[in-house]
Amino acid sequence: MQSPPLEIQNQKIIILCRDVGGYLARLGNFLGKSNDVVFIDLTRGAKELPWLPGKLRRWLKKYLIVKRARAAIRAAGHVDALLVVNPSQLDQVLVTQAQAAAALSVAYLSDGIARLSMPIDQLATFDKVYTFDGADAREYRLRKLYNYIYEEHADFKTTSDFKAFVVMGGKHRVDVLGRVAQAFEQLGYTSTCKFLVQSKPVPGASPSLTFFRQRMDIDETAEYVRRSEILIDIVRPGHAGLSFRFFEALLYRKKMITNNASVADYDFYDPCNILIIDSDHPVIPESFINGDYVDLPEEVVRRYSMASWANEVFSPPPASPPRLPATEP
Repeated sequence: MQSPPLEIQNQKIIILCRDVGGYLARLGNFLGKSNDVVFIDLTRGAKELPWLPGKLRRWLKKYLIVKRARAAIRAAGHVDALLVVNPSQLDQVLVTQAQAAAALSVAYLSDGIARLSMPIDQLATFDKVYTFDGADAREYRLRKLYNYIYEEHADFKTTSDFKAFVVMGGKHRVDVLGRVAQAFEQLGYTSTCKFLVQSKPVPGASPSLTFFRQRMDIDETAEYVRRSEILIDIVRPGHAGLSFRFFEALLYRKKMITNNASVADYDFYDPCNILIIDSDHPVIPESFINGDYVDLPEEVVRRYSMASWANEVFSPPPASPPRLPATEP
C-alpha cells in the first residue's frame, strides 16, 4: 500500500490518550517523522508500587502519571494541535490544561458514548469531535471517522497457517463466539482455528475457545493476523463502529466474518471478502471459506491509511462548527 502524502508537516502536536492496544503509539510514531509529537499515554509513566495497599497504590500511581503528564504539557508550551482520545477516560483537569495549550483541539471517540459515559457538554469544548460509531454520529451530530491501518506498508509475509483467528477481551461475547466456533467445527476446521479470549475461563464455554490473562501486544496480534486466512470480529453489544481488525484485513487481504452489519455501509465491503452473520444462528457457507479474495482498488485501501486519517483529523475546522445538541430538551 502506497500511502497518500501527509499534509501535516512541521507542527507541534500533543496526543493525549490511554493507549491500551498500542495503536495510538503507531500513529504518534508516524506523525513524529515530520512533526514534533508529544505523546502522552496515561497507561504508562509510573513505577509499580507493590508494597502499598491496593487502593493507595492505584491512587498514587494515577497521581504520579497525571503529574508527569501535566509537566509534559507545560514543557511543550503552545502547540498547533491537540488530539484527545476518549476524553471521558482521562483526568479532566489534564484535558483542560492541554486544550488551553493548543490552537486546535480535537476529540476522537474510539468507543460508544454510552460505554464511555461521555458527557456531551464536555465534547462541546473541542474544536472538532469525531466518533468511530455511526449511530453516535447521527444521534449527537458528531463527525463519523473510522479507525485506520496502523502499518505504513504491507511488506510482510502472509500465510494461511490458521483457517480462522480471533482475539477479544472480556466474557460478554463468549456465547456468540462459541456459536461461531461450532459452525467451524461442523465444517471440520476446528483444529486449524485460533479462538482466543482474554478473560478468566467462562463456565460452559465452547471447548474450542482458549482463555488467557496477559494482554497480547500489537505485534503479537498482527503476527496471528498475517498467518490467518479468515479474521473474526464479534462486535460489542450496542456498537456500530468497526474495530482495527477490519483494517488489518484490508491491508493484508484477509477475509472477515463478523456480526457487525454496519460494515456493509463501507466502500471496501464485498460479500466475497466479508461475511455478515447472525449472532444467534451463524451460518458459514463453505463457498465463502473456499472462494477467492476479491482485490480492492488501491485508492480504496489508501483511504484508510494513517496519513488519510491524520489529514482529516488535523485539518482546520469549518468557520462555524455546528453546535452540539443540549443534553436535555
